[in-house]
Amino acid sequence: MKTKSLIVLVTSVVIAVITCSFTMKSDTQWITVSGYVDNTNGDVISQVDVTCTLNRDNTQLSKTQTDPEGYYSIQVRQSESCTLSFSHANYVPQDKIVSSNTDIDDMNVTLRSQEE
Repeated sequence: MKTKSLIVLVTSVVIAVITCSFTMKSDTQWITVSGYVDNTNGDVISQVDVTCTLNRDNTQLSKTQTDPEGYYSIQVRQSESCTLSFSHANYVPQDKIVSSNTDIDDMNVTLRSQEE
């Protein structure tokens, strides 16, 4: 009987921990940052890697790539400072610091060619 009670107790604790962790994660507020990436000639650049990293502990939160029109859209945590890193094999990488309470739909970036 004690074994059954112990199993029920352990199961209850595990369920509580799982529920709590999902609840804490769902409380996170997200915003969308989007824009276009081009080069110094004004030509759009596709397949640019865009990575969001938290500044407080360097945790990578999300990653995406620009589409054929050079457009990207990425989710970042609301009001938390993060760095958006833009990189492509043929261009010099660029970082932008983001900390906002609202969506940003015009964070456009111009990358310089490795040859420049």
